[in-house]
Amino acid sequence: MKNENLHNIKNSGFKVPKDYFEGLEDSILTQAKLKSLVSNSGFKAPEGYLDNFEVVIKKETKVISIFSRKNILFVSSVAAAIVLFFSLNIFNNSPLTLTDLDSTTVENYILDETEIGDLTSLFQNNELSETQFIDYTISDETLDSYLEDIDVNDLYSE
Repeated sequence: MKNENLHNIKNSGFKVPKDYFEGLEDSILTQAKLKSLVSNSGFKAPEGYLDNFEVVIKKETKVISIFSRKNILFVSSVAAAIVLFFSLNIFNNSPLTLTDLDSTTVENYILDETEIGDLTSLFQNNELSETQFIDYTISDETLDSYLEDIDVNDLYSE
C-alpha cells in the first residue's frame, strides 16, 4: 500500500464482537466477587514442612578491587622500569670515542655553551695572527670537495 493513500482509510480493520462492551462490566465484577469468596487456592504445604526450615547466610567475602591506587602505582612503576631498562642501552658495551661524535654537535655545543671570554683565554696572542690566515693556502681539490659536501638547505636554515 502506498503512503499517500493512508489518509483516505476510514476503516481500521479491527472488529469487536457484538455487545462486547455491554456485558464487560458485569463479567469483571462477578469474577472479582468469586475470587473474594474463594480463600483456598488449592495448594497446600505438607504439615511440619516449615518447622525445621533454616536459611543459611554465608559470610560476606572481602572484595578486592583490581583498579586500586596501590595496584595502579605498582603496574606503572614496573612499566617505567622496563622502559628505562631498554632505553639505557645496557646491551651495547662498546665505549664511546671521539670519532663517534658528530662535528655539528660539537660546534653547536661550543657555540651554545661557551662565551667569547672563555675562548680568548685558550689562545695566546702570538697563536692568532692575520698572517697565518692570509698565508694559508688551500688546494683546489680540497676546496672543491668541501663545496660539494655543503648542504644548501643547512646554509639557509640559519
